[in-house]
Amino acid sequence: MNAVAYVEKGWFVLPLKPQSKEPCKFLRHGYLDATDDLATINKWFKSDNNLNIGLAIAQSNLVVLDFDKRNIASRTLWEQYRRICVASNTHTVKTDNGYHFYYLADKTKQFKGKLIPGIDIKHKGYVVLPPSIHPNGSIYQVVNDVDPVDLPAELEMVMVWN
Repeated sequence: MNAVAYVEKGWFVLPLKPQSKEPCKFLRHGYLDATDDLATINKWFKSDNNLNIGLAIAQSNLVVLDFDKRNIASRTLWEQYRRICVASNTHTVKTDNGYHFYYLADKTKQFKGKLIPGIDIKHKGYVVLPPSIHPNGSIYQVVNDVDPVDLPAELEMVMVWN
C-alpha cells in the first residue's frame, strides 16, 4: 500500500523522513499538515520513494490502540485487551514491538493517553503506516487488511474521559 491508497480510504497522510518517525522538515506544522489531497500527496511522495508514511489519526476519524511489548506491566491484562482487539476484526498493523489496532472514532472524542502500561491510545497525533521502515530497520506490516470498525463499547468505556 502507498500514500495514494491510504488517501483513497479517506485517510489524511503526511510524509515522514526515510526510516524515521519524524515528519519531513518541509512540513511547517508537522502532522497538522497532513492531507487527503491527491495532488499534494503525489507532489510530496514523488520527490523521494524512500519516505515513510504517517497517518494523522483524528483528522482521519480514527483512534489507534498501540500495543508495545516493551512497556508491559501486566502481561495478563495486556493479552486480555489484545484478544478483544483481535476479536473485533479491525484493521491491524504489526509494528516493531507490537501492534496497532485501528478503530473508527469521532475526531471530537476525548481519549485518555494510555489504557494500561504497554497500551497507548493514539488519537491526537499520528502513527507510522506500512510499508514504512522503522528506525531499527524492521518494516511495518498490515496483518489484518480490513477496514477499521467501530470502537467496541467495552473498549470505549475504558478509553474515554467521562
